[in-house]
Amino acid sequence: MEQLSERMVLVLSVIVDNYIKYKQAAGSRILTKRYGLDFSPATMRNTMIDLEEMGYLTHTHTSGGKIPTQKGYKFYLDMIMKNFSPHMKREFENIPIYGKFSSLDEKMGKILNVASSLSGLVSLLTLPDFSKTKIKNLEFIKISEDKAMCVVVSDNNIIDTKMTTLEHNISKKELKEFSEFITSRYQGYSLEEISEDLKDYIETHGQECESIIRRLVDETKNSKVLISGVKNVFNYLEFTDNLDKLKKIMSLLEEKRKIYELLKNFMDSERTILIGSDLPMEELQEMGLVSSAYKYNDKGIGVVGIMGPMNMDYKEILNIVESAKKKIDDILNG
Repeated sequence: MEQLSERMVLVLSVIVDNYIKYKQAAGSRILTKRYGLDFSPATMRNTMIDLEEMGYLTHTHTSGGKIPTQKGYKFYLDMIMKNFSPHMKREFENIPIYGKFSSLDEKMGKILNVASSLSGLVSLLTLPDFSKTKIKNLEFIKISEDKAMCVVVSDNNIIDTKMTTLEHNISKKELKEFSEFITSRYQGYSLEEISEDLKDYIETHGQECESIIRRLVDETKNSKVLISGVKNVFNYLEFTDNLDKLKKIMSLLEEKRKIYELLKNFMDSERTILIGSDLPMEELQEMGLVSSAYKYNDKGIGVVGIMGPMNMDYKEILNIVESAKKKIDDILNG
């Protein structure tokens, strides 16, 4: 990337900031006055022309004002990320960490709703892989001949429920005994560790109990995606005059598997911002995504993010995403 002069950096920052705040281009005279710049509109205009020739800016059809290109946004974002220090949003503080009757999914949903409400955009979250969570209690409840519900309580009192199939007829009494055995013998183990260590029990109780745990592990690994604020897409001024764009975005948001495949790429990333063509889906070519991975026992197990138009307020969105991640970390590791 070219070396920009201090004036070029200042002018580019002003133009990006103006477009994020006001969602429209502005001419050199308005910008020099609005931002109190100590050089003339003519100097501003010449610098804008230079930046356009270098690919950082482009112009609109309706005015002489300039707007940032993807290259311009990326330069601006690099500057933000170098000096970014999260400012926690107090709105997340009211979400309870503990709660006997509040499942993990419910807590995650509340966090996500706050994120979409604060941002006015679409918030996204992958639920954690519970197979690696240390258990405190595990109970199987038979609900039909071929179905059982498993209630898992983690070592930090997070509750999760999963459905699993029963391949052979197994009685409620046998399931109860199996639950008590797992809880008494494997408290503090993860489901993956339990699955690998069941050989002795299998010899006396048959293959069914081992296969229940194996299927439970598979189910917990089948991570889900929560999405909140989908209706906010209709408020994106950039797309309200293009029904085709709106339809493509809405259609993508309905395909949760695709969203999960996108987000899981950032499972080990502290902080990620992708915009435009950096996003691997054609439907998102004029959008941006801010995400951050949350952890359990210092290992990334899920991602929270916010998606919106390319000219969203990245500083504010970073603060919202980091606040949501911090709340999730507190819940999982508290």
